[in-house]
Amino acid sequence: MTESDRIRPREVSDRQSIAIDALIGGATHREAAEKASVQRSTVTAWCNYNTPFKARLNARRQQRLQMGGEQLQEALGAAIGVLAASISEGNVDSSLALIRVVGVDHLHEAAKPGPSTSLGVQSGLASDLQAEVMMDLLGSPEFNEEVERRSEQSARLESG
Repeated sequence: MTESDRIRPREVSDRQSIAIDALIGGATHREAAEKASVQRSTVTAWCNYNTPFKARLNARRQQRLQMGGEQLQEALGAAIGVLAASISEGNVDSSLALIRVVGVDHLHEAAKPGPSTSLGVQSGLASDLQAEVMMDLLGSPEFNEEVERRSEQSARLESG
């Protein structure tokens, strides 16, 4: 594998694209496999080990989630506008309904300070450092090589 292959991700095949479309549409691995004319185990291997496939599937899921989030934000904006107008007109029921839905517990949590002792602060920083070190270890070349080996192995399933 050349350096440019590592920088530029491999593309998914036509069959993989068909399987991704099916999975995004809610199909099971078996249904996606039927549409892509491959074995169910091939789709499962792609989903578990094939890095270009997983990256494209995740990107498509993220796109779909983002679109849904944007639609939800628009609807919430309209709903908040209606509720704000109702409250501005003095509607007590709307005011109380908003307080019930939003609550006030989150205000208490937001105002909660962090550790107030040096040992408490040090412990939190040590936990952060431990998590950072673990991420560095998991990103080691040995792990990356094994992930690449599994990805290539799952890609060979398509032709075999």
